Amino acid sequence: MIAGGLLAGGMALTQPFQALQGAPPLAYAATLTPIRIADITIDPASVAGTNQLTLGVMVDDDWQGFAKESARRQLAQKARFGVVRLFDFRNYSLRPCMQWNESTKTGTFDWTYMDQTINGIYEIGAEPMICLGGYGSHVPHFPPGMSVDLATKLPYPDSFAAYASECLKHFASVGLPVRLYEVVNEPCDYFGSDPVDFSKLQNYMLLFNATAEAMRRENASVSVSHDFITRQPVLDYWLANGGADVDRLDFHKYDCGSPGQYTDEQMLTRAETTYFGQWPMGYTIEQARDVWLKARGKLLPVVDSELNFDSAWTNGTDPRIQQMVGAVWSALVLRMSIIHGLQQSIYYCLSSSASYGKATQTGGAGFGLSNSDTETPWYPFYVHDMIGNNLAPGDQLVMTKSSSEDIRTLAWLHGGIVNVLLISKSPVRIRARIVGINGQIKYRKIDETIPWQTPAEQTRILGGEKAVDCNGYTVTLLQASP
Repeated sequence: MIAGGLLAGGMALTQPFQALQGAPPLAYAATLTPIRIADITIDPASVAGTNQLTLGVMVDDDWQGFAKESARRQLAQKARFGVVRLFDFRNYSLRPCMQWNESTKTGTFDWTYMDQTINGIYEIGAEPMICLGGYGSHVPHFPPGMSVDLATKLPYPDSFAAYASECLKHFASVGLPVRLYEVVNEPCDYFGSDPVDFSKLQNYMLLFNATAEAMRRENASVSVSHDFITRQPVLDYWLANGGADVDRLDFHKYDCGSPGQYTDEQMLTRAETTYFGQWPMGYTIEQARDVWLKARGKLLPVVDSELNFDSAWTNGTDPRIQQMVGAVWSALVLRMSIIHGLQQSIYYCLSSSASYGKATQTGGAGFGLSNSDTETPWYPFYVHDMIGNNLAPGDQLVMTKSSSEDIRTLAWLHGGIVNVLLISKSPVRIRARIVGINGQIKYRKIDETIPWQTPAEQTRILGGEKAVDCNGYTVTLLQASP
């Protein structure tokens, strides 16, 4: 946690500013009269903390496009994602084990596509995080042929541990230094979240213990965790009953479970509160780290290994994911992640099809940051692009505040440049006046003057009046010399 003051308050993907400044749609023009003023004060000389966050993205059923199409990898590279998360278990995902032999604890593997995808990740300057196994819709997802214990409904621990060892042996043999792993995606689907079934949690813990031990024997530098370790009953039980060490405290953040469950205003409130202030898992981020530190003597990094606006998909996804409210939600979550000292934030997922979404009940465009039909960004991509290219671990965070509760700010120094992120969480127009920065200020902005179906970034150099008009939901990155 860093100082409380922070809480107060030439690519083809970017179109020229002049091309974006034509008259807005008539239906929108009436909202453009400034109705509020907000003063944004920045003090570049007052250090408030240090950034630890690296941005990441998930590649799931879109893995083929990532592995085989350079355009999609270039999008991920453009946003400078530092981590790309993968599954190994779905029928359409990168399943390297074709058949597992339970009696010999060995398998038949085809590593072609997994290796191709991982090489693509390293090619863009990122590193992979692989989730081994899953448990979705109360159905185990493990290598074909692997026996499931009828008593536990999980694989036998020694068998799954042997499979994990085979994965690490392969990566070592082909020179792929994969070090980030999770053991079973969303194991809470097996042992429950509220309430937790402790007998099932014990079963899963034994599987995790055996797997983590086997992996660490193969590679002492691996980082292993699972995405429900921060749930208070799970963490307490884990520490009291011999759970193996985890190397990170991982969790997943989805603020909605069905399209329309919450209003825009409620969603933007949840972006800043759930998992940060009002922790649904019982512990705040800081409390979970404290509990582990007191029990095991190590202060662990915290990783949001999967996040999105809404988790619903059965009848189609929430259309707001790719709209400006979804972009503002993303910006607010990343701001809070930086303030609370998270190490990684991994967005689910890189791309999805707008044309496929139109055939669903909701008409949503999937979960993606980009449109796989055209390999072009949606609005939340630009948020990641702004932050990923201009914020690095170790950068100093500096003091900033806003006079309006509707404008959130975050400021930092990167490469000798003052960066200020402005996030307007209000649907009305606000003029944000900049105080504390002299000289030329450049900005990159996304807002509702350009329809979300054809999103584009606006760029400009501020003139005499250092002010930015936030036209409804808006995300802006200001940049200036100190």
